[in-house]
Amino acid sequence: MVFLAEIGAIIAGLYMFTTQGFTILRARRTGVIISKSHGAARIERAIDPERFERVIAVRVRGLGPGLLFVAGGIGALFWMTIGLIQQQG
Repeated sequence: MVFLAEIGAIIAGLYMFTTQGFTILRARRTGVIISKSHGAARIERAIDPERFERVIAVRVRGLGPGLLFVAGGIGALFWMTIGLIQQQG
């Protein structure tokens, strides 16, 4: 059962990371990002470069929790696997 929780943490972290990551990559490529605020304002790099960079910086910081979930899930899975191997021998 613990293995399922570890695998679930890895999958959740990858989902969080990829959804934010693809949004950042698309915004860097196109120069347009849609804010998550009420009304979903469209921010263009050509019109407001400072605000665009601030929004991108916030989104990059948002990648951290996803990476922590992935790292924690992999670490726990590795630790559990080592424990099972030692228990067998």
